[in-house]
Amino acid sequence: MGQAERVGLLVAALPGLTALVALLFTWMSVDQSRTELQIAEQGQITNRFTAAINNLGSSSEDVRLGGIYALQRIMLDSARDQPAIVSVLSAYARRHARVPASGFVKEQEGIEESLESPVRPSTDVEAVLSVLADRSADHDKQAELDLRRTDLRGAEVLARDETLKSRAAFRAANFSGADLRHSWFVNVNLRNAVFYRSNLAAATFERVDLSHASMEEVNLTHTTIWHANLTRADLNYAKLHEAQLNLAVNLTKATLLTADLTDADLEGANLNDAALIGANLKGANLTNANLHGARLSNVDQEALVNEFGWYIDKNGNLAKADLTGADLTNADLRGVDLTEAILVNADLRGAKLAGVKLTRAKLDGVRGLPPSLRP
Repeated sequence: MGQAERVGLLVAALPGLTALVALLFTWMSVDQSRTELQIAEQGQITNRFTAAINNLGSSSEDVRLGGIYALQRIMLDSARDQPAIVSVLSAYARRHARVPASGFVKEQEGIEESLESPVRPSTDVEAVLSVLADRSADHDKQAELDLRRTDLRGAEVLARDETLKSRAAFRAANFSGADLRHSWFVNVNLRNAVFYRSNLAAATFERVDLSHASMEEVNLTHTTIWHANLTRADLNYAKLHEAQLNLAVNLTKATLLTADLTDADLEGANLNDAALIGANLKGANLTNANLHGARLSNVDQEALVNEFGWYIDKNGNLAKADLTGADLTNADLRGVDLTEAILVNADLRGAKLAGVKLTRAKLDGVRGLPPSLRP
């Protein structure tokens, strides 16, 4: 190829090279502009975040409310900032609604049985709960919803999304030591939530997911729990005196070791394979309840230690309990007190009954009861 031809080819290629260089320059400019825009947006969010935090410290409730809702808006605009905002709002609730160091505030006699609360959280604390309930949990990452020792009596957490997946996501929230008397949780995801030693007397839980929740030593006296999933929940040592768990409550494989369930309403409840060793169910309504495989006996001491880490020194108490039509197949009732219990049409096939106390129990139509235990 001659020099003239090479020059001709070069001249022919120049427009293409020029266009390529122009395209590269344009791409670099756009990328730089995008980076500058992102930096500017982050700067704006940082300024908004700082302003909102400053508002939270105001002596004016209106200004504090503005700060709370400003943080909600930032969560919508910047998913990466949600974990920090969740922590800030949790801390705000702990600071402004603190359970007294002396313990739970004593209520007037008779109030503990009422669904109506004598008090409600302040407007700003209610706003915090509303903002937390309305967030998308998909952006939480490792954020901890820490509401320990908060006084949230009469609080209402009502989710709009009944799927329990994204709205009102309080899953794994920590309510240890919190005062939640007369509170309402409806359509709320509380899976893996912690309520250790919290006070939930006269509270209402409806259509909630409490599976795997830790509710050890919780006060659930007069509490209403309906259409709830408590699969594998830890209710050891809980107080459930006169609690209402009679509408589609699932307690499959839940542990209620030495729990107080006296006079509780568990009609139709699913207690399949539940551990009720040492639990007091005296006078409880267990009509048509599913107690298949449930354990109420402390006979196997070594097994108890291996499974639960300690030995419970007493059997379950079902004296005067109404077990009409209950499914007690394969239940462990060895040594359990069923004095004056109503076992009409109950199914005891396959149940372990050595040493069971059936004094004055009503046994009409009961199935699976050996002749040696019939009067």
